Amino acid sequence: MKRVTLETILDKACFFGLRGGENLLGQLPELQGDRTGLLIELGNSKLFKRNAFADISAISDFSEKKGWKIIPNETDFKYPEEKEKWVNCYVNISVLKRSFARIAVLLPKEKNENLENIEKSCVAIFSENDLQGIEIDDLLRLKIAELNIPKTPLFLSAKYFWGFTLLLCILPFFIASKPGEQVSNLRNISSEVQKYSEKSDIVHVLKEGETLTQIARFAIGKYNSLVTTEAMVREYLKDNELSLDSKTKPGDTLRLKLPAFNNPRHKSMQAAWGFFTGLLNDSLAYITELYNERQTATMRRHDGVDVAGRKGTRILAPFSGTAWLAEDERGGLMIAIAREKDLLVFMHCDQRFYLNGQAVMEGDPVASVGTSGHTTGPHVHVAAGRITPNGERSIGGIRYAILDPFAWHKEI
Repeated sequence: MKRVTLETILDKACFFGLRGGENLLGQLPELQGDRTGLLIELGNSKLFKRNAFADISAISDFSEKKGWKIIPNETDFKYPEEKEKWVNCYVNISVLKRSFARIAVLLPKEKNENLENIEKSCVAIFSENDLQGIEIDDLLRLKIAELNIPKTPLFLSAKYFWGFTLLLCILPFFIASKPGEQVSNLRNISSEVQKYSEKSDIVHVLKEGETLTQIARFAIGKYNSLVTTEAMVREYLKDNELSLDSKTKPGDTLRLKLPAFNNPRHKSMQAAWGFFTGLLNDSLAYITELYNERQTATMRRHDGVDVAGRKGTRILAPFSGTAWLAEDERGGLMIAIAREKDLLVFMHCDQRFYLNGQAVMEGDPVASVGTSGHTTGPHVHVAAGRITPNGERSIGGIRYAILDPFAWHKEI
């Protein structure tokens, strides 16, 4: 890795943990010039409120160390149980990463399951034993370089040589002789399962802003892997003695039948459908358009999948990698997450929470659903690509070839 790239990532993606108490605070590096660091003590209720740190100038200076600010613990603080508040916390930390050259989070001596995802997002976690006479920045440079070592065949063979040797030694003990033929105890019991099992209903408590159309489109997509039409929505609601004009209000409990539209490809599509809708932190996300390589008389060319969600819904990183940004008139605000051979690009974003070159951990909120670029409503266009020097498209200096996202998912 080039030194300039290493130093750039160190300043843009330096989120690390300190485990073991306040004794470690004296080890924080002093930052020169206009660079600023932030120490986060996680027992602070503001961290769990949406957009709590829009004005970072209001964050107090940390008197113990030059160039640092601090979000301190509060007395009698208890970690919240609501998932939405933890999402707010991750988003706040992601936003703060864009404003500080270093961010250190103070972790308790004993591991806490509430903080598991925070710890996973750290580039590294240091204890007192790690910092005996070694600077934090030096350790971070080593860690970042290690994470970016090219996985060449020579590197991999050296790294896993001992494993291959061990496998060759024990392999003979696991090669079984050919058993004698016998009648199998397995049989096809699908007809019996169908006979004795009953299909469950969908039970949903209506929330503020949700509509019957949205719930119907979600249900048909989830259980049949179909992009819905208005006619399908009307048919499904009618089957449940409802209509688009039915009077509902937040708090109403809906009990709906499982939709039974015919899609012979449902089983092969179901896993990918769940994967792409699961990238949005919206329980009713659904796909509105699939990949289509060539334009026909009835379908336009479409190089990704469109996933509908409420505006502002967080888009979660599908895997760990590096963030790259782009913007144009058609795709609006875009962010890509790239790893060794492949990447996913998210278009039409409202906000993006990472800068070019920042490291992203799986599950991090990377952007929010919006309507930027050419779009008729809030959704994210997800494009899948294979990184190749001859790719027809580029983002952040990476060239890639477009793939069918469902085929990409099956491949990985």
